[in-house]
Amino acid sequence: MRQLNDLIIRCSQSWWLFLLSVIVAFGSLFAVFGPIQIAFAELTGGLTPFDFQNSLSVEQIFEQLAVWNEAAVQLYYAFSFVDFFFPFFAGLFLASIAAFSLRHLAPRLYDRVVRRRLFLLLMLGPAFDWLENLCALFVIGRYPAEMTAAAGLLVVAKQGKLAAVMLTQLIAFSLLVLAAGRWVWTRVARGRRSTEPLHSATPARQRLGAENPVSIMPVC
Repeated sequence: MRQLNDLIIRCSQSWWLFLLSVIVAFGSLFAVFGPIQIAFAELTGGLTPFDFQNSLSVEQIFEQLAVWNEAAVQLYYAFSFVDFFFPFFAGLFLASIAAFSLRHLAPRLYDRVVRRRLFLLLMLGPAFDWLENLCALFVIGRYPAEMTAAAGLLVVAKQGKLAAVMLTQLIAFSLLVLAAGRWVWTRVARGRRSTEPLHSATPARQRLGAENPVSIMPVC
């Protein structure tokens, strides 16, 4: 777990590691998931993989499996392989944003969070996603036997994933907005301080002239 926490910190400090997480996460989302979802719908009469059904129930799992053919099963296996990489890099992307923002917003709080490895909590979304994938693969592999306990755990993991991802997004982007606001405020305040001596110089010289008047003597 320490290695994962260190990876989050390094990713928040290195632009190329952060960019890599963005490319892998969103590249797989658009380049792989989109085509697979379209092909899967064609094979199953318009259905989508379980991962895209946020209101999925145990009953719906077995109702849908009844219309899957072997090609759909193999396509879901390919989808699941990619879906073990996407959640990790997507979670790393959000956790890195939170670490970067907190480091610039509240350095002392950031140090405490790093020491206690609390940034790991922002990776709960990927953990729930992996559990959902494992349950789905088990249920599919044992079908036509209906493994209701595993299907129920799949549904629970899905809801946990959705809640964790939404909370992580809220934390990451809220910290980013606050850090950006603090940066702007600091820049504005610094600019004001740098112009204050220019405005105050003239009155100061006027007061100095009033206190030390210079008399001009006529030249004979």
